[in-house]
Amino acid sequence: MLLKRTLATVLICSILPVLIAAQTPSGSVTISSNPGGAEVKLEGEATVAGVTPTTFRHMLIGKYDVTVKKRGYETHHTSVVLDPTQQTRLDIELSPKTRWKAAARSMFIPGWGQHYGEQHGKAWLLHVLAAGSIVGYLVADHNFDIKYEKYERRLDEYDAAVASGAGRDELERRLNALVDAQETAFDHEDYRRISIGAVVGVWGLSVLDALLFFPDERAAISVKGVDVEPSADFNQIGLTLSYSF
Repeated sequence: MLLKRTLATVLICSILPVLIAAQTPSGSVTISSNPGGAEVKLEGEATVAGVTPTTFRHMLIGKYDVTVKKRGYETHHTSVVLDPTQQTRLDIELSPKTRWKAAARSMFIPGWGQHYGEQHGKAWLLHVLAAGSIVGYLVADHNFDIKYEKYERRLDEYDAAVASGAGRDELERRLNALVDAQETAFDHEDYRRISIGAVVGVWGLSVLDALLFFPDERAAISVKGVDVEPSADFNQIGLTLSYSF
């Protein structure tokens, strides 16, 4: 009898861990990326994060939003439904960011392409320059309108004096006032043109900077065997053209 009890106890102790393990969820989610070393975050009922390649063995159940990002690459978003009893694997191919996408963004908002290229300090500088140039243009344009309206009033006054047969002194006084108003209006027109040039210059600088100094490997556009590749060095910037025979 004692021997039977001993054997039964040993058998139970041997089988019990196996039964417990069988009832314990063994699911996991493995996430890898090309290239590796990307930040990955799963957000759902809980939030977990890691660096690819990584395996999460937490009790994750239900739908989770997956975000994978790496410097120099487009952020990848997807979703996955996790079952704690199943093993899930995600293999994600990251797309590199390009200077052409950066330049396209900077065409709309100076500095946007630099934010896209993760050059945030340069981006904020371009934001400030763009805002300052726009404000400068608005002020110059407003002042020009005021000075031009004053010139038109002086012109109307001079024409009225001529039509009424005013004396020489009166005509000379009104003519001097007209000339002064005209010169002032012309000066403010020059200021307005300069301010327009500043706005265009900031926009152009932002686009060229995004195109020529994007922080990645050089990118080229190929059209029917003709490659167009931006180039930049200490002395000059430009485009390199090549043709494949």
